[in-house]
Amino acid sequence: YYLCLQLREDILSGRLPCSFVTHALLGSYAVQAELGDYDPEEHGPDYISEFRFAPNQTRELEERVMELHRTY
Repeated sequence: YYLCLQLREDILSGRLPCSFVTHALLGSYAVQAELGDYDPEEHGPDYISEFRFAPNQTRELEERVMELHRTY
């Protein structure tokens, strides 16, 4: 658990660089862990805006994370 938290912090701070694809995949896993399965009635159009996945997070990244989360 602590290793996961440290990796998350290192990625978010930029100490551990990741590609866009890796940020999106790890972000979708984080959302799944925090919120559970995607529910269209519960999750609005920008339900992940409060989450941080990357040092320079963009709307494009958030949209990709949501796309991946919907498939779980």
